[in-house]
Amino acid sequence: MINQPSLEIGLRLMQLADSAFPSGGFTQSFGLETFIQDGDIKTKQELAQFMQTFLYFTWRPTDLLAVKLAWKAAQQSDMKHLYLLDKRLNAMKLPSESREGSVKMGRRLRQLLAEIDANYLSKVDFPFGHHAIILGHYGAGAGIDLTLLLAAVAHMTTASLIANGVRAIPLGQTSGQQVLALLQPLLDTCIQWVTTATAKDWGGSAPAFDWAGMAHERLYSRIFMS
Repeated sequence: MINQPSLEIGLRLMQLADSAFPSGGFTQSFGLETFIQDGDIKTKQELAQFMQTFLYFTWRPTDLLAVKLAWKAAQQSDMKHLYLLDKRLNAMKLPSESREGSVKMGRRLRQLLAEIDANYLSKVDFPFGHHAIILGHYGAGAGIDLTLLLAAVAHMTTASLIANGVRAIPLGQTSGQQVLALLQPLLDTCIQWVTTATAKDWGGSAPAFDWAGMAHERLYSRIFMS
């Protein structure tokens, strides 16, 4: 017999990770659009290389680890620590558009969660409410296993950014799915690292991505907000 609460949690995770879930990721490229306009990314192979570098060196030690740290703080009902995590993540995001994009996605996520989950504590007042912090806070409150939450966040983030790359380059949808499949072993590596990482490991940056994020606001024409 299938455990009903576990099934409901699994279905909720699938809902959150679905590309149709309107949390705002489709409006953000986090610097990817800069590289595309500069002619550095024109093929699925180049998109895959960008994604590999971005995920491992920037996203893994910042946003993905932030989900875990927020999940642990929320599990312990340590709201003071949760607020400090939100502030620190805000300071890690050097490009202003990336900071604003993360906060906008977090705000939108909170609005959606309040609409679909009557048990969600939407009244909590975060300093910024970054997307990763909201995901960790919600996951702990909903009783979601950390590894499953990280897997859902990994798929959500990767699929959304690939879809934006496919749209902007442009590429075919099949190419996008091929890139996503190629990246799945790397996502597993990132998740395994996060499960054993601590707050001392939190923080990472690739200067080229910070530059691309800052340069994006000065592009002549833009599809995305970051």
